[in-house]
Amino acid sequence: MKNNPELMSLKRLLEPWLAVDFETVMVSGLTLDSREIVKDNLFVALQGALLDGRSFINKACQLGASAVLCETRDPSKHGVISNLCSVPVIEVYQLPAILSELAYRFYFPQQNLHKVIAVTGTNGKTTIASLLANSLMLLGKQSAQMGTIGNGLFGQLKSSLNTTLDAISVFSELYHYQQMDVDYTVMEVSSHGLSQGRVSALPFHSAIFTNLSRDHLDYHGSMESYGEAKKLLFEKYPVQHRIINADDQTGEDWLNDFPDAIAYGFDTKALSKQQAYLRISKVNYQGQGIDFAFESSWGKGNISAPFYGDFNVSNLAAVAAQLLAENISIAQLESIFPKLTTVPGRMEQYNFEKQKITFVVDYAHTPDALEKALTALQKHKSSGRLICVFGCGGDRDKGKRPEMAKVAEAFAEKVVLVDDNPRSESAADIMQGILSGFNQPSAVTKIHDRTQAVLFLLENSLPGDIILLAGKGHEDYQIIGDTRLYYSDRGLLASLQEQHNKNNNKASL
Repeated sequence: MKNNPELMSLKRLLEPWLAVDFETVMVSGLTLDSREIVKDNLFVALQGALLDGRSFINKACQLGASAVLCETRDPSKHGVISNLCSVPVIEVYQLPAILSELAYRFYFPQQNLHKVIAVTGTNGKTTIASLLANSLMLLGKQSAQMGTIGNGLFGQLKSSLNTTLDAISVFSELYHYQQMDVDYTVMEVSSHGLSQGRVSALPFHSAIFTNLSRDHLDYHGSMESYGEAKKLLFEKYPVQHRIINADDQTGEDWLNDFPDAIAYGFDTKALSKQQAYLRISKVNYQGQGIDFAFESSWGKGNISAPFYGDFNVSNLAAVAAQLLAENISIAQLESIFPKLTTVPGRMEQYNFEKQKITFVVDYAHTPDALEKALTALQKHKSSGRLICVFGCGGDRDKGKRPEMAKVAEAFAEKVVLVDDNPRSESAADIMQGILSGFNQPSAVTKIHDRTQAVLFLLENSLPGDIILLAGKGHEDYQIIGDTRLYYSDRGLLASLQEQHNKNNNKASL
């Protein structure tokens, strides 16, 4: 197994864009971070929003870079070469636009990349990616995963700051998976990653669309622009399978645009007779999960899985549609789905038997995701109240704050507001913005500290209550100002649950 890619001459690497006479300058890897430079790496110096990579060129040369590509915004300087400590520094106009293709050319010179499946949409990306990678492993296919909860072989993820990595890191990661004989990588692809060209050269094998609801308008400006960014994945990439949610209005529109797409969902009756489909029917909501029947272009089947809610039925249907498109049989689906494991921070349960209450941790941080989580739990709740605990991030879309409030008030019996990454904003101001969306703000409990809120609810909830702790999910940090502090809803509840069980055992002795 090769731990590192083969050396490539700088001349060969840059041939599509520049004719440079550097046949003897060899490149061992690419990086945007001067701190990661190892011998003969090519350092790519971009003019970032926060840091200017050109400021670190000298450091990169000292650490052993064989060459530097330096972003210029002056077209007349394109191709200008200078030397720093005998290291060539090459000015490149519109350098960010070629990074994805540059990385693909270096890490996969034979273009023999394994199958990469993209998952995009506002909600459900992480769950579908995890369940699909899990399913493939159960089917004997080595699979990797890239996205919000981390990157790596399924079950061995390393945390990541971004849903979609930078253009160079994407192909560097894929190269390492390829060396581990991975058959599939399932990648969450964000609207930011698509619009910024981070995956522009990646030849995706398949693309799955979940849904489109309000999010990231601070970046995209409008829902139309946000949707167009997502649609790039289905328009501009040579995917073999387009798998689209027919229950979502945007998905329904796209199914008209892509008649060769596979539709999945509860309502696929409006499709043309020629369009492939998977239609959900007869859903049963049980204490330990869900089961549902489906009919499809591949035949009929029944699926059982240890998850909750209609949205997880939809997520499982997306996974099933992808696997059926890969020629996996319905019998195989029915065999593996009951064995799927819970996705960290996605409708994850913590039961407290003495109090007879259940906490559920979920990443829901948009109005649509919060509504889906709450309506799902209502269907599985047999007694008690549904309590919603949430906050909103600072320095992000302020317009969704009152919308989140409206959803929580409409679908939960009680609401507790907490902090959720206030960043540079005043936590009190964020909470006030959320409160403006309630019809009865006086009925809302306000506890800024999430730990204190959980302890309060552990003491004051009633038997049968289900408490949705929304917004953080898998995250293990809280950002206050410029400081990233350790905090985990999952870690807190696991610790309290362990303490609770120990106390129960002592009481029974």
